[in-house]
Amino acid sequence: MRYSANIPRYIALISLHSCPLGNLGARDTGGMSVYIREVALQFASKGFHVDIFTRGHNSHSCDVTLLAEGVRLVHIKAGETQEVVDKIALHSHINTFNQGVYRFAKENNSEYSYIFSHYWLSGVSGQLLSDRWKIPHIVMFHTLGEVKNQIGQGLVEPDLRLQEEYRIIQVCDRIIASTDREKDYLCHLYSASADKIRVVPCGVNLEMFKPIFRPSPVPGLRDGSTRIILYVGRIDPLKGTSLLVEALSLIKADDGWICLIVGGDGSNDGVNQLQQQAIQEGIADKLIFTGPVPQEELSAYYSTSSVLVVPSYYESFGLVAIEALACGCPVIAGDVGDLKNIIKPGLSGDILKKLNTEELARTFRDWIKRSPRTAVEVSIIRETVAGFSWVNVSQELINEFEALAFNTAGAV
Repeated sequence: MRYSANIPRYIALISLHSCPLGNLGARDTGGMSVYIREVALQFASKGFHVDIFTRGHNSHSCDVTLLAEGVRLVHIKAGETQEVVDKIALHSHINTFNQGVYRFAKENNSEYSYIFSHYWLSGVSGQLLSDRWKIPHIVMFHTLGEVKNQIGQGLVEPDLRLQEEYRIIQVCDRIIASTDREKDYLCHLYSASADKIRVVPCGVNLEMFKPIFRPSPVPGLRDGSTRIILYVGRIDPLKGTSLLVEALSLIKADDGWICLIVGGDGSNDGVNQLQQQAIQEGIADKLIFTGPVPQEELSAYYSTSSVLVVPSYYESFGLVAIEALACGCPVIAGDVGDLKNIIKPGLSGDILKKLNTEELARTFRDWIKRSPRTAVEVSIIRETVAGFSWVNVSQELINEFEALAFNTAGAV
């Protein structure tokens, strides 16, 4: 494969199944959407032009949206247009999607230097684009089907996904993993070459996520007398939301706490099931479901909560955890993503070696009994993630991209 030795300044970023402007916490919209938006904006601030390609869907009728100077979001018509689609069905529309990408590039005289694909479906699309344009293809999977199947929570990932992941891993030019653990998964479960993988951690917007010293944004909790256990994310078996409710039921006799569930879209069956579980466990009055909250408003939720809980069985990194820490909010989590290397036990939260209801309930009790955090404690917690800025993350990515282009051009 021959690549240009010219200094590259254009990036085609593929997010086929998930629009970066979707409601965070709804199905198919989460940390990956945050990641894509943030790195695209940072790439642009460093002089790159970025086109984010995603499938067309009902809530965004505009084909091209300017997100910032140098960042365009391009919706390509391919398959059904409802907000959530079956990913296996979407696989059959990849060629149609790519035809739309080719057409856009031709009409706009866009000559891309890199393709940066996110998730396995985008990886399939991105590899086809790479083969046609003869430019480097960089992939970030965010989650891996083999790992999800080993964990055994939720639906079994289909063979098509596993086969496509394996194929993309073998033929792409570079894989970005957010943790050393993910790199190990890629090598041991997919026979990936370690030389092809670069570990670049995720980041946090330190300007957006910072301590806010004002009452809770939730009516009824503004006097500060209630200790808040906060959950932020999708309502999904893999996220451990059922485990969360079971653990909360073990402390229902304790007074003075409430659990905020931020996420879901109200129409999700998972939300209804969780509400029914709370009724059965006798803690329906202890849970408040807010639905999705805009990212720019989350700092107020993190800042006024006693603790954020991440009860997930699997996280590629754990973005919500570092958002909370940036706001000075401690985090209780299982040993997922890279959180064991970020959370300082007893200071900025706790990592549960055994993620079960009893351990989770015990840890809740420990944290909600603590005195409210002082300004000094908040500052110390925030400092633990001071190095995780998107500025740093994007620069590491650019360094990898340019090294890849230089090495492949020099190899010809």
